[in-house]
Formats: sequence, C-alpha cells, structure tokens
Amino acid sequence: MARERTKISSTGKTLRSNNIYELRITNYDLKSPLTKGDLGGCLNCTTHPQDGCPEIVNRKFIQGFTMVELLVVLFLIGLMFSIAIPSFIHTVEALKFKATARQIVSTLKFARNTAVFKQRSQTVGFDIDNDLYYLEGQRVDGDEEFLSQGMKTVKLPSDVSIESVEMVKDRIESGKGNILFYPDGSSSSGAIIVKNKRTKEGFRIAVDIFTGLTEVTFYSVSE
Repeated sequence: MARERTKISSTGKTLRSNNIYELRITNYDLKSPLTKGDLGGCLNCTTHPQDGCPEIVNRKFIQGFTMVELLVVLFLIGLMFSIAIPSFIHTVEALKFKATARQIVSTLKFARNTAVFKQRSQTVGFDIDNDLYYLEGQRVDGDEEFLSQGMKTVKLPSDVSIESVEMVKDRIESGKGNILFYPDGSSSSGAIIVKNKRTKEGFRIAVDIFTGLTEVTFYSVSE
C-alpha cells in the first residue's frame, strides 16, 4: 500500500532546557497520517542533530528595545516637533497676512471698477482706531442715492492693524482716512500701511493718482 507523502513549509517554536528554538520545516516529507513518532524525531533534532532533520535556529538571545533607545527616539521626535511647529505656525500667519492684503486690494479694485462702470465716484474708507475699512458711494450731480446705505464694512483680524493712511499732503495715524476713485478711473491717490502684531511684518498698498491701480509692497517692521 502506497503511503501518501505531503510537502509542507511551516515555522514553529519549541522550548527545551530553558532555551527557545525556532523550528523551520521546508519541503519536509511527512507520512500521512502524521504520527507521534514523527514529531518526536523532529524535536530530538534540537539536541541531537541528524541527517534529514529540519533546520533549527537558536533564538535564545531575543531582545527588544532598551529604555535608553526608547528615550533617544522620543527625544528625536520631540526635537523635530519643536522645529517644525514654529515654522508651520509662521507659515500660516504669513499666508493669512497676505490674504488680508489681497482682500484690501480687491476692495480698492472693486471701488475703481464700480466708479468707472456706474460713472459715480466711490470711496474706500479706513478707520485706523478700530482697524476696519469700508466701501461707500458719493453723491454726484444731485443724485440722492448713496451706496453707503448698504455700506460694506470689513474688520481686520485681531493680530492685524492699520498703522497709517498716507494722503497726498499728510499722513493720518489716527481717526479715518479715505481714498476716492473717480469715473475716469483715476483716484485721489494715497497709501495704506498695515502691520502684523505677531510677526512684526507689514505691507504698503499704494494707489496711483492717474490710473487708480494698486501696488503692494511687503516688508519687515523694524523694532
């Protein structure tokens, strides 16, 4: 009667004489069914190796991470966070500050385009004390309709403030200052100085007197 032979590939562990051994059986032919004597022969290989025995690897010295290694890893992780987080926060603050500049520029452009399209002067006002700006209309040729009735007011973020508004003849550092746009696209000229209280950075938005176009300049505020 022919015996059925089976090839198996397996891994197991056995404990003998207080030592841990790993038993690797690869392409090992076993009788079917597997008898107790077969297993006993395999286990005997751990102490008395013979020809045909499976490969046995001694795993006596299995070690994990030491406390010192774990502390070093935790220290490196903390160091990386201490460097990355301030840089990330500064990047977010810079992006928010630039977004504020783009918003003010968009309001100025909108006022100029509205003045040209409606042939009605438009004013962008800046309240330095309250750190806000607003868009309002001007009455022309007896027209009683005011855009200021639906005036749009924008409050700057808490960490951003209006430092001053530069007019043609003077510089306003408190109160209110206005920039006027005319139906032909020109303006009364001026510049708005805005600073970031946290990063000590600022930007200057200048409005051209002839074209009414804007130009933004970013800079670092000196202590």
